[in-house]
Amino acid sequence: MKTEEQYAADPWYKQPWLLIAMIPLVATVIAGTTFLVVSIISSDGIVKDDYYRMARGYYNDPSKTQAAWDARLSAQIKVDNVTGDVSIKLAGKNHQLPSILKLDFVSPTHQKYDTRIVLKQVSDQPFYLGSLNSPISGKRYLLLTPQAENWRLSTTLTPPYDQLEITLTAEKPK
Repeated sequence: MKTEEQYAADPWYKQPWLLIAMIPLVATVIAGTTFLVVSIISSDGIVKDDYYRMARGYYNDPSKTQAAWDARLSAQIKVDNVTGDVSIKLAGKNHQLPSILKLDFVSPTHQKYDTRIVLKQVSDQPFYLGSLNSPISGKRYLLLTPQAENWRLSTTLTPPYDQLEITLTAEKPK
């Protein structure tokens, strides 16, 4: 074992206190590099809303919400999460009914958890039917649009989803 005089005679890079002081610095560099690689490789997914980038800011386009407000649209949605049945009754003032509606259950965390349902009109009634491919779980944003995507109704959903009944009404854009 070395004595204090022998340690003092060693060059600075052979001192034991240097290794003890360097351990947190090396650990920080390794952790920072790991987080940098993970953030570059992973993707946050696409935002499902009418946002567009202008200069250095993001702005919401209220034209689809305004079109729903002008037509006084409302929808009664019934979702049975057990059987997967989805039905919608659409109502509006002086509005031609679309033959196909798209109902999106958008996850706030990642795009891979989003679910889209295509609902078809039953004869000439304002009634649409479709079915879920898999049960819904967790918080979701609900977006109802026609195939032409010229208007949109939306809301936020929270569990439970077993027998879900939602009434969507067009809100005045802000």
